[in-house]
Amino acid sequence: MAVIASICANAQQFEVIDIQKVKTGTKTQAFHPRFMPDGNLLVSEENYDGLGIVNVANGTYTELTSMEGAGYYAVVSEDGKSILTRSMDKVNLTQTIYKLDVASKALTTIAENIEHVNQISLYNGEASYAADGKAVKTVISGALSPVRRINNILVTEEDLKIVVYKNGKRTVLDPLAGQFGDWDPQYIWTSLSPSRDKILFGCSDNAYVCNLDGSGVVKVGCMRSPKWRNDTHVVGMVDADDGYHYTKSDIVIAKIDGTQLQQLTTPSDEIKMFPSVSEDGSKIAFHTTDGHIYIMTIQEK
Repeated sequence: MAVIASICANAQQFEVIDIQKVKTGTKTQAFHPRFMPDGNLLVSEENYDGLGIVNVANGTYTELTSMEGAGYYAVVSEDGKSILTRSMDKVNLTQTIYKLDVASKALTTIAENIEHVNQISLYNGEASYAADGKAVKTVISGALSPVRRINNILVTEEDLKIVVYKNGKRTVLDPLAGQFGDWDPQYIWTSLSPSRDKILFGCSDNAYVCNLDGSGVVKVGCMRSPKWRNDTHVVGMVDADDGYHYTKSDIVIAKIDGTQLQQLTTPSDEIKMFPSVSEDGSKIAFHTTDGHIYIMTIQEK
C-alpha cells in the first residue's frame, strides 16, 4: 500500500490551477483550438473546414476564411500576423496552400494543386512543406541569415510512415519496425521537438519519442493526438469509443522518458479532445464533442 501511494504521488507532476470555459461569440460550436502568440485561439469546424479567431478576453469570434480544410495543420507565424492554411479540393484530392494575413484576411497563394501535404513547418520566418518527395521552402516573413537557416528540418508523415527532410535530404523512418509481428506500423501525429532534435509520433494508440534518425525509441504512454509542451513533456488525450462514437476522453500529460503519466481533467460526461499547448506551457486548450472550448492552466510542482 505504501509503495502504491508513493508511485501515485510521484506521478502527480502538475497541479491544475484553473479550467475556464471560453465564450465563442457568434461561433456556437468551435473545435481544434490552437494558441495564437497573443493568447487568443485559432479554431475551425470539427471536420477542419473554415478558420477563425476566438478572443479569449471578450469572448468574440472573427471569421478568417470558410475554405474547406483550412484548419487542417494550420500554422501560425511567430509574430501572429500570418497563418499558413490550405483549401482542399475533395473531388480531385488536391490542395492549395495559402498565406493568410490575419489583419486583412487576404490570401496569398504559396502552392497550387498539390497532393498529400500533411505537416507544414514554420521556423524563423521560413515555411517548409513536402510535395512530390521534395521539401519546398518559402520565405514568409523577414530576411533569413545563414545562422537562421541552421537545422533546417521538416518532419511529416507520408503513406503512414515518418519522413524527415533535413537540408534537402529525404529519409523515411520506421522506428517500430518488427515490434508488432506481421503488422506494419502506421505512424500519425508526427512533430518535431522545440529543441528540433527529437520526433514525437503516434502509433497504435500510444505516443512515442525517437531521435531524428529513428533510433532511441521511447514509449511515452497510452495517448492520442500528442503535442509537445516543452522538451521534457507532452500532452495528449486518452479516449474510448463504442465503434461508432466517442464514449469518453480526458487530457493527460507525460514525461518523454516514459516514467510518468498524469491525467489532468476529471472524468465527466463531457468528452475532452485534441489538446494544444500555449508557448510557455502553462495553458492547455481543448474542445469537447459538443463544440465547447476550454482552457486549462497548469503548474509544475
